[in-house]
Amino acid sequence: MKIKNLFLAITAICLCSLMYGQTNQSVEKTIRYIRKEYNLVKSQIATLEKDGYAGELFCLHTIDNKYGKSYPGVGVYRGELFFYYEAEGGYPPILRMVIEKVNSAGKTIYFEALYSRESEVLFVFEKNEYDNNIAKRFYFQDGSIVKYSENNVDIKLDTISDENIWIFRAASAHKTRFDIFFEVE
Repeated sequence: MKIKNLFLAITAICLCSLMYGQTNQSVEKTIRYIRKEYNLVKSQIATLEKDGYAGELFCLHTIDNKYGKSYPGVGVYRGELFFYYEAEGGYPPILRMVIEKVNSAGKTIYFEALYSRESEVLFVFEKNEYDNNIAKRFYFQDGSIVKYSENNVDIKLDTISDENIWIFRAASAHKTRFDIFFEVE
């Protein structure tokens, strides 16, 4: 009986290790794909101005408080949004990346969100002087966070604070803002 229980325990441990390894490999494969997409889009953005009409992306650029009026309770405030998207005649535009730069009360917030061609959030990055300039990176698969890091140190997913969930919501809100802009004709 002891040998049978020992065999069952060893089998269970091996199966759990195998399943964890497959899950971990799946996550790593997803992250490699996201990084490849990220590098592709960032390279397209980097050459956009030089490429002009031959570029692969379009850019919608908005500026909040363009003329620098003092913001109530804040003082200096300026926000810029860059929506990088693909467009093909007769089809709705496909948002690929949003970059947001905010200067508020002398502090800066930098935000990026990468989207799949199916409009799903793939990756979000935020570096925020209000949050000790911690570089936060979120990797997503099917709408769920599969990896999260702060200053390139992996953080357990079950310890993510509600505050960090707002970063994902910001990526979704930017996508909605982009979609609404192109609904108006």
